[in-house]
Amino acid sequence: MVVVDGTASGEAAIDWAIGRSRTGPVSIEVTAVFDPMPSESVMAGEAVRSAFAALLESGVERIARAAPGSHPVAVLRTGHARVELAAASRDADLVVIGSGGSDAGIGRTLPIRLASAAHSPVVVVPVAWGGARDGVVVGLESTDLQPLVIDFAAREAARAGQPLTVVQAWNVPTLAAVAMFAHPGVWGTTQGLHAQALEHALTRVRTAFPEVELHHRIREGVASRILAEEAASASLLVVGRHDRSTVGDALLGSTSHELLLAMTCAVAVVPE
Repeated sequence: MVVVDGTASGEAAIDWAIGRSRTGPVSIEVTAVFDPMPSESVMAGEAVRSAFAALLESGVERIARAAPGSHPVAVLRTGHARVELAAASRDADLVVIGSGGSDAGIGRTLPIRLASAAHSPVVVVPVAWGGARDGVVVGLESTDLQPLVIDFAAREAARAGQPLTVVQAWNVPTLAAVAMFAHPGVWGTTQGLHAQALEHALTRVRTAFPEVELHHRIREGVASRILAEEAASASLLVVGRHDRSTVGDALLGSTSHELLLAMTCAVAVVPE
């Protein structure tokens, strides 16, 4: 499902979907959400709806020309954008959306809010995502095996015929670090646990995706900075979403949130 909005960001999402369609079979739904304002007259509302319909038709025609095997269809939804798109994600294997404009506002926050609520993986595409990029990077932060995140990244690497780099980023909270000065062995133990978690992830990929060229990194520091550096020339960065409920909404973890705010490549957020 590709979300369009008539901006360069939406066009980038279409470009990314077209590129992915060239690596294997895919069916594409092009969608937009019309959220009528209560103050709009019926006539004005219909004019805006018609504009959305024309936008969708243009996207479908463009995809059909570039990826004829994708059989694109247009679906116009009505309502609150995040709510409608999150609900629609139940029936999608993948949601693709542009990163929004450089300024603040709903166009900038919608991708983050959607990634926090979607039922399927969400790929957020920056406007300047193309160029000489190669490789899929998947970021792991905890010592718990994250099979859905790892498998998604490995499948995308296999599909694209690109190498996969598994990055285990770890750090120690400040208060814990202070305590560790009195117990230096704890630091080594923590690092060892993360190294063990990384090896489990690598074993999973080697077993299930033997055709994928595999690399790995383990680095101590701020995860968002480390993953941004490792994915600087990658075609896709994959991170997991640990659901954190709030009143009436959900929050992304700080790492995913920061990466989406300062992304240089396409970022996939995979829910638990």
